[in-house]
Amino acid sequence: MINFFIKILILSVPVYCFKYTSKLILKSTKNINKLNLIPHNEIDYFYNFQDSLLVNGIGYSILKDSTQKSLTEAGLLHSTILGIGLFTFLGLQGYLLCVSYFILGSLVTKIGWSVKKEIGIEEKRDGRRGPENVWGSAGVAMMCAILTYLFRDSFQLFNAFKIGYVASLVTKLSDTFQSEIGKVFGKTTILITTLEPVPKGTEGAVSFEGYAAGIIGSFILTGIAYLLNFISSPLDYSICILSALIATTAESYIGAIGQNNKKIQWMTNELVNLINTLIGAFIAITFYLVINP
Repeated sequence: MINFFIKILILSVPVYCFKYTSKLILKSTKNINKLNLIPHNEIDYFYNFQDSLLVNGIGYSILKDSTQKSLTEAGLLHSTILGIGLFTFLGLQGYLLCVSYFILGSLVTKIGWSVKKEIGIEEKRDGRRGPENVWGSAGVAMMCAILTYLFRDSFQLFNAFKIGYVASLVTKLSDTFQSEIGKVFGKTTILITTLEPVPKGTEGAVSFEGYAAGIIGSFILTGIAYLLNFISSPLDYSICILSALIATTAESYIGAIGQNNKKIQWMTNELVNLINTLIGAFIAITFYLVINP
């Protein structure tokens, strides 16, 4: 699975850059540790759409007949649609960031799988994501991507929604790291609303180990966004980290209040994920606009 995505990432670079001079994909002389890919102010949405169809079409065709265990058949179709949209509106950098999120999230879900399965707290369908998981996790990211297109003529709003896009994915990955690592390595799990010890896997429960893992996950994905030159300053980096931290803490409260003991029947994990990422994106966008009036 991972090898396939690496091949797709490698394939997508020459496809995407075919229309541009080779110097645009060389490392920046000012930022020698960051990739200098196609600048966002030079995005050509029409050609992006063509490239996105090619890359995602190849990915869908190969994965459909493969033995991959990360997505259901319907989940694969919906993730392909998501990928086409993200590549079109945000270019290669935005697309690679979401692919990185997916790979990291899938990997951490598999950590300690036998332990989680033994006590009955593993992800349903053996961890395979369906359409509800795809859009619950990345629906807000897609909305932010569309908004960057709608407000492409406003430098401030364009960048604000870019930050919101990164923060939404960072928030979800942080939540995944926190949950999956906490289920396996958490020594003491407490309910965030009462601070009382509860069994692992309880909705709204947190552990020190899981919380620390969530912070690490947010640093990793935000670092990838920075290296891809999708965000360009330490301040943007800090905004995404802080927004994810606040949002995942809020998500634990929502889970404890609404999901614990099924207090609110319609409060599903997917809906909570959507709310969680929306909070992360909203906080990041607000921070950015306040700091950059």
